[in-house]
Amino acid sequence: MKCPDPGRIFLPVMLAVALTSGCAKGVDQGAAANDAAPAPKVEAIEEPDAVGAGAEEAGGLPTDDWVGRWNGPEGLFLDIQPSPGGQRGHYAIANRDNLDRQGDYAGVAEGTAIGFVRYGKQLRIRPGKGAETGFKYLTDRQDCLIVIPGREGYCR
Repeated sequence: MKCPDPGRIFLPVMLAVALTSGCAKGVDQGAAANDAAPAPKVEAIEEPDAVGAGAEEAGGLPTDDWVGRWNGPEGLFLDIQPSPGGQRGHYAIANRDNLDRQGDYAGVAEGTAIGFVRYGKQLRIRPGKGAETGFKYLTDRQDCLIVIPGREGYCR
């Protein structure tokens, strides 16, 4: 007895399922289409247990403790990750510094700060308090990063 080719049996069944699935009421076809798109590649970085605790003792830099997302008001943020090349003291920075602009930048540790260039202007990220951000929303926060004192800062 000769067994049938599995492809000949499986293909018609799959076609029937595919054709009838589009006729079902209440199915969100937009969601199904979105599922087919490849997911962006995201590298998970664990937050340190205690910010500022022993980064240099473990061979890291003080700025390594800043890895992660820092938030400002109205959806503004500063996201600091190790650079994709893994070079010590180099960071990949994603920043939404105002409601109309978001960009990616390369940052380099400079002592207790991270320097980067945004739209031709050399800037430095340094630790500070919420009152230094210039945002009333962040005034009471203690664990913050300041980019432009009185105008731009982000807190955890």
